[in-house]
Amino acid sequence: MFITKSLITTAILVGAANANLGFTGVTTCGCSPSNGPFAVAIPAALAGTHVCCNEAITLSYNGKSVTAIYSGTYDAGAGTQNVALTETAFDVLEDNSSQTSLSPVTWAFN
Repeated sequence: MFITKSLITTAILVGAANANLGFTGVTTCGCSPSNGPFAVAIPAALAGTHVCCNEAITLSYNGKSVTAIYSGTYDAGAGTQNVALTETAFDVLEDNSSQTSLSPVTWAFN
C-alpha cells in the first residue's frame, strides 16, 4: 500500500503542501521487490533526469527523516508538489497512527 504525501522539495522547489493518504494516480516504474518497502512517487514534472528505481529521496517531517527509492510518478495536479509514499515510509514520519496527512514535509533527491 502506498500513502500520498504532499511535500516541499529542497532540491527542486521551495514551498509547502499537504500530505494525503492514498496511492491513486501513481504510475509505477516496475522496480524490483529488492528495492524494499520504502518507495516514493513524485510529480512527473519534478523528475527531471533522475532515474526511477535507482535513486533515493530523503523526506523530512517534524524532526524525523526517511529515505525512500524513487519508484514512480504521481499525478498530483499541475504545479503541485504532492508525493506518494509507501505505508512503511509514512509510518517513520508520522507523529501518530491516526494521521492521514503530513505538512509541511521537505524532500530532495540524494
